Amino acid sequence: MRRMAWIAITAAGLGLITGGVSLASQGASSSAPRVVNLISRATAINNVVDTGPSGFSPGDLYVYSDRLFLAGAPHDQVGTSDGRCVLIDPEALRFDCSVTNKIHDGEVLAAGEIMAAGSLTLVQGTTSSFAIVGGTGAYRQVRGEAGSTLGPLEGPHEVTARLILNP
Repeated sequence: MRRMAWIAITAAGLGLITGGVSLASQGASSSAPRVVNLISRATAINNVVDTGPSGFSPGDLYVYSDRLFLAGAPHDQVGTSDGRCVLIDPEALRFDCSVTNKIHDGEVLAAGEIMAAGSLTLVQGTTSSFAIVGGTGAYRQVRGEAGSTLGPLEGPHEVTARLILNP
């Protein structure tokens, strides 16, 4: 059960922050953010560091790497999502996460990284929110928010990012 919970965190957390769509030249303002719909899938990199008492306890760490796909092209990988989460509330399964999403250069998305931070609640059907706090490359001025709705523990999870590329 613990392994499945961590796998779900991986898929949800990483996808949460990966919405760096489209070239900055297409614009995306606070009144008209660029909406990107993604799905995330876990990889074999899912590690839990039990820092306190045995089992889930505040301060336990979760480190993961996921693959990102556009929802409309679920077999074409557009990037990766690497995250670090700290367990805050074991009863509510609430984590504080920091995620770096690396976007590959492609026809739909420009290359760069999008960084996000936020609270993740690991309960199927729950939508967690992340702030998009910065980026590199085509996303060097990005801000916005992302939401991730958890599917089954094994995923996939739906991610919607609202990007402001030209603040």
